[in-house]
Order: sequence, then C-alpha cells, then structure tokens
Amino acid sequence: MKITAPKLSSSLMELNISEALLEDNFVSGGIVTSLHLDAEQEDKIMFDQIHFQNISMEGVRFHQVEFIDCLFEKCDLSNVDFGDAVFHRVEIRGSKLLGTNISQSRLTEVKIEDSVANYVNMSFSKLKKVAFKQVTLNRSDFIEATFDKVSLEKCELDGANFTETPLKGIDLSTNTYEQITVSLDQLTDCKVSTEQAIGFAKSLGLIIE
Repeated sequence: MKITAPKLSSSLMELNISEALLEDNFVSGGIVTSLHLDAEQEDKIMFDQIHFQNISMEGVRFHQVEFIDCLFEKCDLSNVDFGDAVFHRVEIRGSKLLGTNISQSRLTEVKIEDSVANYVNMSFSKLKKVAFKQVTLNRSDFIEATFDKVSLEKCELDGANFTETPLKGIDLSTNTYEQITVSLDQLTDCKVSTEQAIGFAKSLGLIIE
C-alpha cells in the first residue's frame, strides 16, 4: 500500500513553537528541535508542514489539534492526549508513543514505523490508508475503530484489543503476539498464519489434534 509522504519543503528553517503560539494557533513551515509546552490543554492548534525532530511532548493535553504534512522523527509522544485530533499525511519514525491517547481521531495517509507504542489508545478512531511497520503495539486499544486500507507489518501485538473493529482485509500473518482480543464475527477475510488460526480456533473452544 502506497502512503503519500508529508509534503515538506526542502528548505525549512528552525522554528520556535512557543513564540509562534503566542501569535496564532496556526503554526506552519519549519523544523522544531526543542519544544516547551506544559501539561495544560492546548486548544485547536494546527501544525502544517512541520518537521518535529528529537522533541518531547510527554504529558501534553491537546484539544482538536491538527497535524497536516508533518514528520515526527525520534520524538517522545508518551502520554500525550491527542483525543479528537486530525492527522493527514503524517509520518512518525523511531519515536515513543507509550500510553498515548489518539482516540476518537481521524488518521489519513499516516505511516508509523520503527516505534514503541505500547498502551496506545486508538479506540473509536477512523483510520484510512494507515501503515504500521515494525511497531511495538503491546496492550494497545483499537476498540470500535474503523479500518480502511490499514496495514500491520512485523508489529508486536500482544494483548492488543480489537473488540468490535472489523478486520476485513487486514493481514495479521507477519505480526507476533501470544494473545489478542478480537470480535470473532469481525474476522471475515482477515489473513492470519497457520499458528494464529489455531489460536483463534482454540478461543472458539475447538480441540485441535
């Protein structure tokens, strides 16, 4: 699946987010290498064409934030509240999203790669053309999420919860887990390995010989 990369200028200048937010809630066109936001709620901010590099947002609470054409590289987004957010043409590489809340959000043309996202919450979110590649997603929540062209490749999914999330067309065969929670009536056309299929059969109470 081809994911459209963020449309970033090759000549971005370093940007001071704190100063930019004093003037407007629209921040555009720059590289951010340091960020000082406190844990108070930041309302209705739009980030457009921003390259976040080696920054920490840990514990920050956003409300209706939008990220358009943004790249997060080696960032710490742990315990950030992105609830009710919009992510469009966004890449997250080599980053931490431990306990990050991305519930009730919209993600379109998003790629998350080589990252740790245990306990991330994407419940009730709408994901369209979203790729997870080599992401640790143990104990993650995707409860009642909507998947449209979503791929999971070589991810760790132990304890992940997909309750009431349709997995039609999803390929789980390259991912590893000891146990995941799914709604069995939502597994139609989901691709799994032989070992994974045996695990699902056991969850139905079948005896495998």
